[in-house]
Parts: sequence; C-alpha cells; structure tokens
Amino acid sequence: MIRKIGLGLLLILTGHFAQAQEKVMDTTALMILDKMSGVFGELSSVGFTSKVSKDVVYAENFFIKEFSSSKVRFVGPNKFSVRVTGEKREDLYSYNGSQVVYYSFANNIYTVADAPDNLIETIDWLYNDFDVELTTADLFYPSFSKDLVDEMDFIEFLGVTLINGDRVFHIGAANDHVTIQLWISDDGYYLPKKTLITYLDGPQSHQHETDFSDWELNNVYPESMFEFLPPPGAKQITWIKKD
Repeated sequence: MIRKIGLGLLLILTGHFAQAQEKVMDTTALMILDKMSGVFGELSSVGFTSKVSKDVVYAENFFIKEFSSSKVRFVGPNKFSVRVTGEKREDLYSYNGSQVVYYSFANNIYTVADAPDNLIETIDWLYNDFDVELTTADLFYPSFSKDLVDEMDFIEFLGVTLINGDRVFHIGAANDHVTIQLWISDDGYYLPKKTLITYLDGPQSHQHETDFSDWELNNVYPESMFEFLPPPGAKQITWIKKD
C-alpha cells in the first residue's frame, strides 16, 4: 500500500498523467471521494469481504500473481477482526482495543502484542512495525479524500460504468510513482466496489487489485468476536518487528 494512502492502482490515462506539470483536481471526482469518506466517518462499524490480486516478487525483475480473500470487520474506535485466506495460508488478526493477536490456522501458532488504543494508529503500527497490511485499510480513514489530494498530482472523474450490473463512478489518480483507479458505487452509500493500483517505481510496474462485496454497515458484533482464545495445542511465539 501507499503509506499513508496505501493503494497502488493502474490508470488508463497513464501517459496523460505522466505529462502533467501541475496539480489537476476534478471537482466531480473530489465530491464523490468526499462523499465516500463522509459515509465511513459516520459509521460505528463496517464489515465486508475483499478479494485481492497482487504482484509479488518471485525473482529479480519478475513478479507473479498472488491471490487472497479477507473477511473484515472494523468497529470504532478500537476493534477489528480480519480473517485472511490465501495460497497455502489462513490467518486471523484480532484487536480488542489493547492487544493484537495473530493466529495461523495452518501452523496452529499465535502471537500477542500490545497495541495502540485506536484503529487508525493500530493499522499504521502493524504496517510500519510488522509489514502487515489489513486489506486496503487506508480507504477507511476519515481523511482519505484529503490525503489522496495531498499525495496525487492528478485526480479525474472518468465517468459512470457497470461492474457486475451495478452502476459505479470511475475515478483515476496519479503521481510520478503510482497510478490509481477507484470504482465507487452509485447507490447513495458511495462504497468502494473495486480499487486498482499500479506502482511505477523500479524496473517494472506492478499491481494491487481489490474487489469489495458483502457490506455490513453499523452491525452490532459480539465482544467475544474480538477476543482470542488459543485452540488446543496452539503454540505461542514471539512477534518480531521487521528490520
């Protein structure tokens, strides 16, 4: 992810963006992004399913596709549960307001670490200290639209299109390092339907694509969902920070 924007998306008009000399901000695109950020700012909880396709380094100058899906539940101001299923892995990240637990279903191991006392700081802490990305979590920052404007050189409304029969607003953004596409639902809720990021740094561009579905807004989740009870035989290990 782009920190703090945390996304990396491909835009159709990459060549056009690369030629931009000054910031160009489309007012329609900014209004839609503000609506999306406003909706998330008003929610007490949000749940969704995300399916991710991303390019990962396999060898020098060679990327391969890696696929995963996540069931995500965020509860403000200080709880989350994220279950990630991918190639040869199934992991759980759980946060109860004071500690984050990581559990590997495949290996029956877990680790616990004291965490900040709120969602935003904890999500940043996980990425900065442990290189853990919780889906495309930056979309859910209340300040997302402002952060995007600060980071990008070009933001444009690309029109209305369909994804799986649903009307969506198509928005593109770019700077020298990344291009971004977002598809946001045209249904009054302004929820993201898809994001696509292309990182331009390095000898080859690489992509990170996320599809969102199964939205749950303002659900009341049981407190027990965010508390971790080690399964029988589970081994506790030390959570080591990245270098």
